Amino acid sequence: MASKIKVNYFLPILIGLIISFIFCGGLVILLNRIDSKKIDKFYLNELIKSNINKNDRKTYLTIKTISPKIATNGKDNGYYIVSDNEYNYVVLLSDQKAKELMSIDLDNNPVTINGISKDMNKELKKIVLENYNSTREENEKISLKEYYSYFGDVYLDQTLALK
Repeated sequence: MASKIKVNYFLPILIGLIISFIFCGGLVILLNRIDSKKIDKFYLNELIKSNINKNDRKTYLTIKTISPKIATNGKDNGYYIVSDNEYNYVVLLSDQKAKELMSIDLDNNPVTINGISKDMNKELKKIVLENYNSTREENEKISLKEYYSYFGDVYLDQTLALK
């Protein structure tokens, strides 16, 4: 009789344990997905320092300085080197937005812009380096190897509408 009771309870307990493991595994996966989507927008520097996929993320940046246009991208858009007085970044702005930013005393009245992060291609890196280095003394110039530590691997595209 004792062995019959053990057999009768074994199957329901086993099924219960399997269902519990499946439920717990699903819950862990769901919580990880929720946690990874928790950040709606990234400050550009935090995104650059992160280990996540950096392309096509909602980003923002507080600008305190802006360079003249260093390159164009199609009609009415240009690339600029900007700074938050801590780090340098590359941004793609409409000519209208760039003109607006250049008319403001950004050092005393910083402006926050929103956009989408985009992977930096090799050609743009070269253009950024040429422009950056053209304003530096010989001992302050940086190489392509040092590019990431100065500008990161993505730029903020302010010309795209946020999703």
